[in-house]
Amino acid sequence: MNLQTLFEYRSGRVIAVFRVVLALVFIGALVIEPNSYSRNLTISEYMLSGYLALGAVMIVVAWRSWWFDQRLALPMLAVDVVVFLVAVYLTESSRADFSSPFLAMFALIVLSATLRWDWRAAARTGVVATVLFVAVGAGMSLLDLPFDVFRFGRRMFYMLALLLVLVWFGIQRREPRVPPLAVPADAGAGDAALWAALDYAMELVGAGRGIVIWSPAEEPWIELRLRIGAERTMHRVGPDQVEAWDAARREVRLFDRDRRRKLIHDGDGQPRGLALISPLPFLDDLGIAEGLSLPIRAASGEGLVLLGGIAGLGPDFLTLGKVVAREIGAVLDREAVAELERSALVTRTRSAVARDLHDSVAQSLAGACFRLEALRRGIEGGTIGDAASVRADIASVRDALRREQGHVRSLIETLRQPAQEPQRDLAADLAATLADASAHWGVAAQLTAAGSASVPGWLSHEVQQLVREAVANAARHGAAREITVALAAYPGEIALDVVDDGSGFDADERSQRPWSISERVAALEGVLTVASGPGGTRLAITLPNRLPAGASA
Repeated sequence: MNLQTLFEYRSGRVIAVFRVVLALVFIGALVIEPNSYSRNLTISEYMLSGYLALGAVMIVVAWRSWWFDQRLALPMLAVDVVVFLVAVYLTESSRADFSSPFLAMFALIVLSATLRWDWRAAARTGVVATVLFVAVGAGMSLLDLPFDVFRFGRRMFYMLALLLVLVWFGIQRREPRVPPLAVPADAGAGDAALWAALDYAMELVGAGRGIVIWSPAEEPWIELRLRIGAERTMHRVGPDQVEAWDAARREVRLFDRDRRRKLIHDGDGQPRGLALISPLPFLDDLGIAEGLSLPIRAASGEGLVLLGGIAGLGPDFLTLGKVVAREIGAVLDREAVAELERSALVTRTRSAVARDLHDSVAQSLAGACFRLEALRRGIEGGTIGDAASVRADIASVRDALRREQGHVRSLIETLRQPAQEPQRDLAADLAATLADASAHWGVAAQLTAAGSASVPGWLSHEVQQLVREAVANAARHGAAREITVALAAYPGEIALDVVDDGSGFDADERSQRPWSISERVAALEGVLTVASGPGGTRLAITLPNRLPAGASA
């Protein structure tokens, strides 16, 4: 066990050891000081011997009981002030200048108040000690005792300057800095996060035993993760099996189950000892009587971390526990958000695949059926009589299906290797798409474009799917014979006008609007305007030439 383990987050031990060291140095100075009066030396030796013995007792207390260490903090602060005042004047004469350890003792008083409470307590303590220092000096002057006014004034200003510096550092005192909690990415999110949280808390506070009790939001059960040394167990229980669950998860606390004590921070952030009324759950499973309790709050649920087997528990662990609990809650929140993002990504991917299948495969098959049905009716009705015409129509359907087969393969390859495609000429891609659609549906489709439009590969794919769906809708539902697509490229966006000569539909009726086209345009953060009537339909589409927010190419 190194010095860091002995004293980190254990200010009670630091104060107790510093007090004894200071008393030893003071006694040594008295023994070798040639200018001390013998009467004062004898009185000082008795006083400091008693102070040293009391300091040794407080070291034992600080090492063994966080409860009494905190309860005796204020009385010992008063003792430190009294010893400071008495010792300074009993050991001083008009000829001794800097032998008195008054600055070191004053620093002990102010720093102990800062570490135990906060800068406000330190400021009040320092002011009280300084006022008493002045009062004792004034009393000595009135009693005509040996007294150097100039030295007294100098020391008073030293004290005030030191007080200002120590209070300033107390104001600037920060919460303990802890490393971030890392959750392994190669395991189930919820299970990995709970185990990682327990390991993280145990490592930071030096606990040998720990349990995390987790109540998932909107779930009736409670998850338990228990670790004793290297042994790990986990199971699930009902909420009726967790004793005093609601009362236990509200506050960071040090607890002593056998003596029914707890130490918490009150509303002002000061340590406060209280009776432990509500017992903590699963302490028997842990095999501990005292330890640290951390409430965990996150969007995905609430929990409690109980830690035992901690050497040198003390009030500092309340502040450390708050920081650890906050970090765990933040990580659980991030995991919940990441899980939501993963679910949203899966949903978006499924929707995108569904749109692609609908706008390509489904429509191509529907187009093939449409052409084959027209061919069958023509043969039965006698309008197509020669074998050459039949073979030509069948070959046309076959070629269209082959081209669609190649398109489906390209979709599969894109799903397997979703790397960003290079820039493509959208006008050339749309011309090829319209040729395929014309062959599928037996319509005349043409493209008008003012020059080329260079866009990313993913955007070219999306626009082609829009045009495929628009042509299929016009042919199937509007019985259109001619379709015109106008393409225009502007800085940062592209515009499409798809016009057909079909029968049209009621554009104001929401159920009649092209839902697949509407969904795709909305996913691309574009704008769709529909105008339709007996003379045909016009779709005006404007798309930004960039990735939608939250999407990846």
